[in-house]
Amino acid sequence: MKAFFLFLSVLTSLLGFIYYYSTFRLISGLSLNGPVVTLVLLGIGILVLLVPLTYALSRMSKREKMQTFFAYVTFTNFGFFSILFTLVLLMDLLRLVDLGIITSYSQILFSSLVQFGFPLDGVSEVKNFSLAFSTIVAATALSSLGFFNAHVRLQYKQVSVPVKDLHPDLVGFKIVQISDVHIGPTIKGKFLERVVKRINLQKPDVVVITGDLVDGPVTTLKHHLKPLGNIQSKYGTFYVTGNHEYYSGVLSWLPEIQKLGVNILLNENQILSVGKSKLLLAGVTDLSAGKIIRSHETNPKKALEGGEGCDYKILLAHQPNSIYEASEAGFNLQISGHTHGGQFFPGNILIYFAQKFVSGLHKYKNSLIYVSRGTGYWGPPFRLGAPSEISILELIAS
Repeated sequence: MKAFFLFLSVLTSLLGFIYYYSTFRLISGLSLNGPVVTLVLLGIGILVLLVPLTYALSRMSKREKMQTFFAYVTFTNFGFFSILFTLVLLMDLLRLVDLGIITSYSQILFSSLVQFGFPLDGVSEVKNFSLAFSTIVAATALSSLGFFNAHVRLQYKQVSVPVKDLHPDLVGFKIVQISDVHIGPTIKGKFLERVVKRINLQKPDVVVITGDLVDGPVTTLKHHLKPLGNIQSKYGTFYVTGNHEYYSGVLSWLPEIQKLGVNILLNENQILSVGKSKLLLAGVTDLSAGKIIRSHETNPKKALEGGEGCDYKILLAHQPNSIYEASEAGFNLQISGHTHGGQFFPGNILIYFAQKFVSGLHKYKNSLIYVSRGTGYWGPPFRLGAPSEISILELIAS
């Protein structure tokens, strides 16, 4: 309970600053008695009050539908203001670098607003209103598009993985990856059903789940994982933990996941016989796991034990930064998630300051690494500039 109120306090403080700055800059240069200022202050004031209230209700409600509804309100609100805050910063930049475009746009907008009786006084106020109006409209449009992308545009990502001297029996071996599904406050079993249907259409050789499958307690969410039991693949489904499993009671989750026929790899491996070839499929715990459960400290070298002589060695690791140890250990390919590709603007720009490998296929020393942008989302139900994906990796001879 203390952690809940601490998180609520931090969230409210952060949003309070974002709201205050956004509001102050949006009404800057406008008549304080004007209708625009009144609407901005009223609208943002309501949204500010909604965040702590709806978040608390999402945690306290006993009915799952109400929990989901309030969670949607909270996280959509947060996502909208993240975008708005970024656009306000850009608006301030445009105020400093006015190349004449803003003035021309303001004159066009002013002539339209006069017809509706908006009491704007002078060119300066017209310019400030134009920027504020455009910023709010842009934030609303981007948020709507991001919401649509997160819920409707789930795409396949086809990836050819070139392998030198690939064993003939491994040519065309198909791995379907999902990652960062985040079953939790707003993502439920229906979404996972849709994902599983799309997985099965690909007729994969193997399915891998690279962490952050769940985002909440097992007592309230375990029934939403049932669709995993319907995954169809030739050699099975394999799973490794992500950081969010450790925030959600990982030791309670692992038995439930295993009951669904999913193979869990905790610093261990399975050797698959594919024709006359041997393919090593190994998995490590999340990079941060050892800080929470000491026995779960990530260990790629241990995960490789017994499979050193295999024809091809694959490591499942939630965080891309595992590649440094994985490459040293001798893995040919690492499959990861975690980054969400930044998920939505401006995160898909800022993520490059924290991660070297954000999405797609990359080479590191003698190893390859593929990073998924994730299948679900975390927090704000938005995807903007970083589409969610079901990854289809196919081994090809180079």
